[in-house]
Amino acid sequence: MNNRELYVGRILAQVLQLQRWAGGESIDAARVYGLLHGFESVIQEELEGSISREVQDKVERMLDDIDRDKQSVDGLSIKDRLRSDNVDETEAWEVVQFVRLSGRFGPAISKLSDCSVFQSINMWRPPEADWFGALHYMEIVDCTEETHKPLHAVYSPSVPRVGEIIEPDKGSKMRVVKVSYVMSTQDPAFRPQSVILVPYVYVEPIETEEETRSS
Repeated sequence: MNNRELYVGRILAQVLQLQRWAGGESIDAARVYGLLHGFESVIQEELEGSISREVQDKVERMLDDIDRDKQSVDGLSIKDRLRSDNVDETEAWEVVQFVRLSGRFGPAISKLSDCSVFQSINMWRPPEADWFGALHYMEIVDCTEETHKPLHAVYSPSVPRVGEIIEPDKGSKMRVVKVSYVMSTQDPAFRPQSVILVPYVYVEPIETEEETRSS
């Protein structure tokens, strides 16, 4: 492993750390640690699986032939075409996703959505669809005298302030009446162990005029 690969691995580790901070634990901590500390096995794994220009050109030629009705989108025909071009189906799928996000070969990709090899192509979510930004974990607690119980554990981009309104999909609107922070120790299996503050947001339902009349 050369110094360039080590340098690239550390840069990637810092990018992944930001993604982990913003999007939660979907980014593997071992992957970040391995890249940050120069584990050759982890860095090599990141460098493997790149799509060569030759493979991209072959798939794009196939898409161009589909656009021109020179290539059938029948599953077997597509498999035969990829096999004859010596292109792996997984790599072909990646290229099709790339050109789709680039806004190219739209008619061909639309035709491929009925092909068994690319059936889920239009169901795939683009990368930005999974970007939620920094989220706070918190507990929503109903603090009315008759109830006084936790309602939901939720993620939110910010902690609601006293007086703000929370509107659920179903049920009454709720007004925030108190916010407190509870110290919570992480699972003992995690090292180093740390203590985090969990916001507890206390709410009371807001009765509508209709509910007031009926009571």
